[in-house]
Amino acid sequence: MVLTHIRSARALAPLLVVTGLLLLAPAAQAATLVVPPTGSTASIQNAVNAASPGDTIFVSNGTYTGPTVNVEKNNITIRGGSGAVINAAGHRYGITVGHQNPDGSLNPDPSCGTSSPVYQVRNFTQSGMTIRNADDTGIFLMGVDRFRVTGGRYQDNREYGIFPRCSRDGLIDHNTGGGGNDATIYVGVDENIRVEDNYLTNGELAIELENTHNSFVRRNITTGNTVGIFAIVLPGLPTSVNSLALIENNIVSNNNRPNAFPPVCDARNLPGCGPFQDDLQLLPSGSGVLVVGAHDYTVRANVVTGNDTVGVGAAGDPITGDSTLRMTVTKNIVLHNGTAPDPRSQGAGDLLFLDDPTNGSCFTHNIHTTEAYPFGPPLC
Repeated sequence: MVLTHIRSARALAPLLVVTGLLLLAPAAQAATLVVPPTGSTASIQNAVNAASPGDTIFVSNGTYTGPTVNVEKNNITIRGGSGAVINAAGHRYGITVGHQNPDGSLNPDPSCGTSSPVYQVRNFTQSGMTIRNADDTGIFLMGVDRFRVTGGRYQDNREYGIFPRCSRDGLIDHNTGGGGNDATIYVGVDENIRVEDNYLTNGELAIELENTHNSFVRRNITTGNTVGIFAIVLPGLPTSVNSLALIENNIVSNNNRPNAFPPVCDARNLPGCGPFQDDLQLLPSGSGVLVVGAHDYTVRANVVTGNDTVGVGAAGDPITGDSTLRMTVTKNIVLHNGTAPDPRSQGAGDLLFLDDPTNGSCFTHNIHTTEAYPFGPPLC
């Protein structure tokens, strides 16, 4: 037994030496790949193709045009100089993260919205750079687990500026943007997303939360949009509820940009009305914070001023029939709203509640002067 033990120890000695050398060997270093100012997005794509997990791609100042840049690798950072611009005119997206089909569409994950989703990309960061003029979306993230989009400028993209979909554990912060016909920041069918410290102006919707769970919207400034912060439930999506959000410490002011979509023709026969084609037709311009059909939302410690129709409002969802349940609106400063309401609105004021007052919602300890509760005040 002793000899066996000695022989075993000697046999292990070479292995221990090799293991020690491996531990002492330097780990592979993450690289920074610099994209020269070629003027073509192909040079950015070439850097993405050459990158290894952990690498950073630095995009030099200059304007880049050409095909969409697509990222399908884990642990990649794209960082742009202050003068780096992707002009995505003529292309659906500026940057996509997730598997892209030959026609430029992204693969929807069939497990999106289930208890066991499969994510296509993990640990992605987009930092800095301007993305503008995309035919649809500035940056679209499909099926991404852990991401950050920070310090960028998303201007005049036709529909959306920043759009995570079927993604989770994301931070969207310190960006500016606007100018689109939908949401500058659109959180749709996601989980655990933080939208913080952004400045958003001149868009249809500054921030939208749609059929998503566990969202945080904090310290943003939204001004000059049609609607500052908007939440809704829409049918036909992988998840059927919009639940559990904290909207806190935002400045939501003067969001009075006219709604580019005509109102829906109904019994009121509003001027310029048309048939129902898009839910955006229902939105009254001049809305600060508007929650429609969501559950368990807290709107707290915001400053909401100068919005022509409503400061903070809640309503049942006219499309799905969902009621807004257990919404808490507290400790907000909500003043000088509702002075020139959009005719398509069903009410106006600093505070507005257009739903069943017994559904568990509570408006309390707000500084305001006007309120409208056509069906009765929400009962705390």
